[in-house]
Amino acid sequence: MKKTSLILSLALIVTADSAVAADFSKERMTRPEGSVPFQGDRAELVAKGELLWNDKSLSKKGKKACASCHKGNTKTFKKSFAKDYPHQVKMAKSKSKMTQVDAEQMVQFCMIAAMKRDEIFAWDSEELAALTAYTVDVVQKDYLAAQ
Repeated sequence: MKKTSLILSLALIVTADSAVAADFSKERMTRPEGSVPFQGDRAELVAKGELLWNDKSLSKKGKKACASCHKGNTKTFKKSFAKDYPHQVKMAKSKSKMTQVDAEQMVQFCMIAAMKRDEIFAWDSEELAALTAYTVDVVQKDYLAAQ
């Protein structure tokens, strides 16, 4: 095979691989009917959520945590973050046409969009419950207090 053909073939493979879009479908980003969130002590979930908020291993490349973008829990949120969930979030609307999302859906969106993960958390996982609890009980309250 000629060198030019080989380079072109490799370029097509890389382009095809990177063209696979993340699945932000409403079906994937909505809790399945009949599934139940993980139940646990709220204070323990919030404490675990704080650890996850700062855990870079959640990102695909292990270089970014939620706190990397949301420093001090007050930056890089849109004004809609001040509203109670469910509410409209521009990113969720543009990626899945969902006009409103709840807090756990927003966590799932961030795992794919910001953290570049291939998979969302299991809907009944302690991790999803913990990160959602921390987001609502601490991050959102810190954001509101800073306004």
